[in-house]
Amino acid sequence: MKILPILLLICFDAQVFAQSVNWKKLEQQQADKILINPAAPPVKVLLLGSFHFGYPNLDQHKTDAAHMVDVLSDQRQQEIRQLLNVLAAFKPTRIYVEEDNQAYMDSLYNAYLQGRHTLRRNEIDQLAFRLSKELNLPKVYAVDASNFADERYRKIPVIDSLWNHPLPADTLRDKMMEQRYTRLYTAGDSVQIENTILESFLLMADNQTLRRMHGAYLTTGFNTLDNSGPDLLAMWWYDRNLRIFNNILKTAPAVNDRIVVLFGNGHMPILKHCFESSPEFEVVDLKALVRPH
Repeated sequence: MKILPILLLICFDAQVFAQSVNWKKLEQQQADKILINPAAPPVKVLLLGSFHFGYPNLDQHKTDAAHMVDVLSDQRQQEIRQLLNVLAAFKPTRIYVEEDNQAYMDSLYNAYLQGRHTLRRNEIDQLAFRLSKELNLPKVYAVDASNFADERYRKIPVIDSLWNHPLPADTLRDKMMEQRYTRLYTAGDSVQIENTILESFLLMADNQTLRRMHGAYLTTGFNTLDNSGPDLLAMWWYDRNLRIFNNILKTAPAVNDRIVVLFGNGHMPILKHCFESSPEFEVVDLKALVRPH
């Protein structure tokens, strides 16, 4: 019989507590009120995580030929046109891609503009080149990067030992999570066959997809008896993506720029964290371009 009065007392206390907080004052004290200059608004950035149209199969997961999307087929070309129309509505002024050789990118893009290059079966040609030409953009930015571990493991023995002698804290856990992610990747291949190109890109851009895909790096080979798992991940995967972000910064995007970052979707969780954390940028959701509110 005493439960109801106690619940009423709890609700009353909660209301009093909520009313005692000056929410308007806290809103005015938020970091962005200090960091962002209204006269120089953040650069808008669209993070376009992609599957690799040409299926080089250089990643750990290999896509079976039966589940490869033929992006050169008439149907898929119509779907790519649909995606390009959505991207064009964003009105990008710069497009950054997963390539590290700017001279090579310049020669290829210029050859395409002059009618001397037939578009290949990859996302750079099919999306970045076509969109850049349609918008009269002068170049496509090559901003991919290597990483600290790859560059130095032959010279620094301790790095080499991280590659060759992993010490998982829980082998059964590693194997279990690896099996789960294998099922996820296989399901993803099937989904790409079923979905339109635009639908696949929307699914890849979904926050839950990004979080769980990034989780593969934190569940297999990461949890080690010593610090080798975290150290290797930091020097290899995190370092590469931080360098990519830095390469974009080195191009000095201007306030009025609207940039597209086209990379394999595995890069997007870390890149998104970088862009969302920096007051210089404002991340635009692909879904908002397709279904504006």
